[in-house]
This record gives sequence, C-alpha cells and structure tokens, in this order.
Amino acid sequence: MRICLISREYPPETGFGGIATFTKHLAHGLKNLGHDVVVVSLAKEKAKVVDDDGITIHRVEAYPFTSKLAALSMCIPYSKYVLFCSMALWDKFAQLHNEKPFDVVDTPELLAEGIVPAVTQAAPLVIRLYTPHSKFIAEKLHNVVPSFDHQFVAMLERIAMLQADVLTSPSIDLAQFVSGDLGIDLSKIEIVRNPIDTSIFTPEGDQALPRTGKLRLLFVGRLEGRKGITYLVDAIPKIVAACPQVEFVIIGDDTTTGEGMTSVLAGLKKSLAQSNCSSYVKFIDRIALNELPSYYRSADISLVPSVYDNSPYTCLEAMACGKPVIGTDAGGTKEYIEHNQSGLIIPACDTGALAQACITLLTDEGERKRLSEGARERAVKNFDRTEIARQTVKCYERAIALATERKQSPAARTLYHHDYLRATEDAANLIDSFDKSIYDLLFQRSYRFRMAHWWRILKARPKLFAAKVLSKVSRKTLRLMGTRDEKMPQFLTNLETSIDRKDNERLGGNLAGKHE
Repeated sequence: MRICLISREYPPETGFGGIATFTKHLAHGLKNLGHDVVVVSLAKEKAKVVDDDGITIHRVEAYPFTSKLAALSMCIPYSKYVLFCSMALWDKFAQLHNEKPFDVVDTPELLAEGIVPAVTQAAPLVIRLYTPHSKFIAEKLHNVVPSFDHQFVAMLERIAMLQADVLTSPSIDLAQFVSGDLGIDLSKIEIVRNPIDTSIFTPEGDQALPRTGKLRLLFVGRLEGRKGITYLVDAIPKIVAACPQVEFVIIGDDTTTGEGMTSVLAGLKKSLAQSNCSSYVKFIDRIALNELPSYYRSADISLVPSVYDNSPYTCLEAMACGKPVIGTDAGGTKEYIEHNQSGLIIPACDTGALAQACITLLTDEGERKRLSEGARERAVKNFDRTEIARQTVKCYERAIALATERKQSPAARTLYHHDYLRATEDAANLIDSFDKSIYDLLFQRSYRFRMAHWWRILKARPKLFAAKVLSKVSRKTLRLMGTRDEKMPQFLTNLETSIDRKDNERLGGNLAGKHE
C-alpha cells in the first residue's frame, strides 16, 4: 500500500508527545511490513523534506495568515491555529496525492487534522483517537472551558470522525467516550493498541544516570495536572519517611497549566521545599525519544499517576524496558498494565494509594523482579510495533473497501462536491470572509478597536496609514468647503481606489497560497 500519515507531531522537530511517538512507531512498523509510507507533519521553522530511515517526511509551515486575520486572532485564537495547521497539512497531502495517489490516509482526531480529508473524501480515511477536544471540555482538562473557541474545535473534530471510513482507538475506555459523544455504536470503533519498538526499548543497554546506591523512581511526562504529577509530589514525603534510601527523577517540560495559568514546575518545587524533600527529587527537561530507553533502564520503578490518559506511552516504554509500572485506573492505562502481572493499578487521584504502592515495591526486591519480567513479556507479546502495524493494515483494508462501496452507492453523500484540489482555496476564502465580517463589526462598534486598528497599520504599513489619513482629511475638508461626494477631484478618487486595493491585499487577496 501507499500510505500517508498526516500528523502535526513527528519527532524530533515536533515531538510534542504521544501522537508524535505513535506516528513514528506506526510509520516504521508499516515500513517493516513492506508498505510505502509518507508522513506530512509540521515544521519547527522552515518547510523541508527529510528522510527518516527510508520514510519520507514532508514538513510544512502553518499558513502565514496571522497578519491578515486580526479578528480571528482575538476572537477564536485556538480555532485559528487549528484551521491553519490543518489547511497546511492538507495542502501538502493534496499535492502529493495528485502527483501519485495514496491508497489510504491516516490521521489523528486531535485538533481536527483530518477535517479536510474527511470533508473532501479524497482518499479512504482512517482517523485515530487520542483525546478529543470534547473530552477536554467535558472534564475541564488543561483548564479548557466550554467557550465558542473550544466548542468550534470540538465540532470540527466530530465532523472529521463522523466522515471517516474507519475509527480506531488505543483503548476501550476512550472508544466508549467517543461512542457516546458521537452517538455511534461502540462496535464501529476498532481497538488498535499503541505500538512500541521492543528492539530499542529493551532491558539491556546503556543507562543514562549513574547508580547512587538508592532505589530510583521515574516519572516521564509533561508537568501538568492531567499527568497526576501533583499527586506524586504530595506522596513523596510519605514514601521518603518509609524508605529513606530512595530518589525520584522527573522528566518533562514545564507547563503554565497551574492555578491561575502559573508554572507547574515552580509549584512542585515550592511544595517539595515545604516538605523538606527537595534533595530527593531531580528534574530534567524533556528527553528526545531515542534517548529515553537509557533513562528507563536507570530506574527501578516507573510511575504513571495520571488523572486521565487514553494510553500513556511512558507506560509502554517502561514495560518494554522491563520496569514495573505503577499506574492508575483512569482512562486506558489499566488496559495496558496487567495488575499484579506487569505492574500495579491504583485509584486515580489517591495520594495514599500511590505512596503505599511505591513502598510495597521498594521494600520487596523479589516482587519488583517478577513484575519486571512480566512487563517485558507483555510489551513484546501485545504491543510490538510490527504486530500493531499488521492490525492497522487490516483497518486500512476495511477503509478502502468501505470507501469503494460508498462511491458506488447511488445514495452516497459527501459534504464537498468540488475537486479536492480546490478545497484549500475555498476554505481560505471562507476563513477570510468570516474574519472580515467580524473585523468590520468591531471597527464599527468599538472606538478602542478602531484605535488599535490604526495603530497596527501605522506600525506595519506607514505609507498606507499616511495615505488613509490624507484621504480622510482631504474628503472632510472638501465637504466643509461645499464639495459634494460626486464632485470630488480625480486625485482623491484615485487615491481611495488605491487604498481599497491595498486593503484587499492586506485583509484578503489570494489566500490560497500566494501571501504577501
């Protein structure tokens, strides 16, 4: 098969989290089975084409509409980012698909990256579930509120999912939520677990951290409430009191998702200082995917105290490296860890249970060894990326069959009836029109907005600003002198025509790819 994976995230440039890790493992798993795999992903800085061990990665920049769509930037900044990323990813896919058609396209539901492929139905489409925006809204994860901005993103995701030929989920827990949210039967969602490269994530190999004579517990993940990091820090004093010869390594980027949008890392350090436990904890910034195995091997126990996770990769990575994992019963983690066989499952948000589970394993070397062996065995048997790729190929075959059947059906309905190559231009024009209507309304109703508008023009286009001032002053002066509008001199009419043309270029123009 010729397969396109569309994913905003792909390591190392945009290796933000689990989606990046999943996409890389899946891409290489499919390649190992002999398939032609192409990835379309975002670039960190400039667009380029790179090779990842035989897999072509097309990195694209988000559409540069920021200077034009000032109203959207103020009203729905999150949705604007989603639309521009999705359009940029689609534009590259459409170009590649037109040159040499893909058999199937695979994309996450998160941030509606598959919205244009879903609406155009340009190719058989598989959408992978991670954590839909509707889930963030419903459970207030990451401080997401039910604003129009966030609801609009959730709506785009729902449209994409409902238009997909096949939906896959890494856990039954997430599939159940999406089934209820979309109003579809649970059986319509295929369960395909997250893959891991068990030839790289292994118990054997280098260790990144030197041994200190203490037992080491490891946390890997972004520092945010959803990952349960605050419960871990709250449990540390209890663990230290029972097992003084212990140390904690916390790997992950800081976020500003603390109370009042403050630094989570700063809050954690303050809490540790208050409990006199700062010396027991080492914080390390996010580690590149290819370096992570050596950090897992440096640990004795891996901790995944998530408040919610559909299927955290740190759990799989630790298991593949032969480490016992302590995880929670929230989300899909409990479907990856087999309780008392490859790790321990505890109630989410329970500091006492987390502390007790850690103490149990820290004080029982035999139990740690037994769970370590069970963890490695389970990872190899159930989650190796080649096996997960085989299961994914079956979903692709089903998607292709359903897409073919849909096209042959006289009752088939699509949301977009034009040639798919036109979709970028149509979407850009729609976005531009929406922005301009909001901008015009704000300009008419708000003097504060009008002042900001003039200030932006003065800074960005001083000549245009001067021309507009000259035009308005001239027209008002001539009116005071008794000149009627239809009798205005030609120089003023020409000046105003030129200003209108420049305004159209600035606020709209050809948004389908030729930007100023």
